[in-house]
Amino acid sequence: MLVTVHDTHDLTLRVRTALTARDLEAFGALLSDDVRWGDDNHPKRCRSRSDVLATFRRLMDEGAEADITELVAGTNGLLCGLTVRWPRPGNELRERTLFHVYLVTDGHIVEIQPYEDRESGAATAGIA
Repeated sequence: MLVTVHDTHDLTLRVRTALTARDLEAFGALLSDDVRWGDDNHPKRCRSRSDVLATFRRLMDEGAEADITELVAGTNGLLCGLTVRWPRPGNELRERTLFHVYLVTDGHIVEIQPYEDRESGAATAGIA
């Protein structure tokens, strides 16, 4: 389904607000019931809203934090750049930059795809 900038403007704002506030209830409202995250062979794959929210909750409980570095609407969905930090033993932080593409249908996120590089994520989101 073609997603227009008008269709995703409100969704982009709502995603940014929910993720910045670490508000899982607000983020959950943006997900389809059967949202997918991760490929079928990955042991931590998610196949429902409750799976995704449980994964986010677990990461937050483990002390993971993320800053949104960019959130851009494309023709297929949203590209979200993140700087993620996880605590390590000895009070060290592991920091990583990654990109999520939130594929959108009918105003809801139907799939979350992780990317290590912006170019691949941008292509999937439909950003020129």
